[in-house]
Amino acid sequence: MTDLPGMYQSRPAPAGEGSVAEAEDVADEAYSRLVVADAIADVTGWLITVTGRLCIDRLRSADRQRRAYVGPWLPEPLLAMPDANAVDPADRVTLDDSVRLALLVVLEQLTPAERTTFVLHDLFSIEFDHVAEIVGRSPAACR
Repeated sequence: MTDLPGMYQSRPAPAGEGSVAEAEDVADEAYSRLVVADAIADVTGWLITVTGRLCIDRLRSADRQRRAYVGPWLPEPLLAMPDANAVDPADRVTLDDSVRLALLVVLEQLTPAERTTFVLHDLFSIEFDHVAEIVGRSPAACR
């Protein structure tokens, strides 16, 4: 069980959650469920499904908590390693920050199920039929 799929190790939870700490909590919870689960035929699929559902649950809970907060909600920034191939590091940082903020604003407007659908389909190229099973909606609603 030590060779977990690379996608599980770093991507689904951080993309769906607002902070790195929350994403790590989701990943830990999914892994702890995997350890006690009985014979799973497709570990990657199982982890994606469980992680997606845990993210939806946490996002719904966070949405209720944010309604009591008076200021705007923005997740903590992710620290990224500088790109050695960038022409001008200052321009690259400015562009990265602008794109990151724009994506956060767009994701903030989506419901938890829509956000999970966006992340799973657009970032991980998972088919809408499979995403629909994960979020509990029809494939047409996920499109």
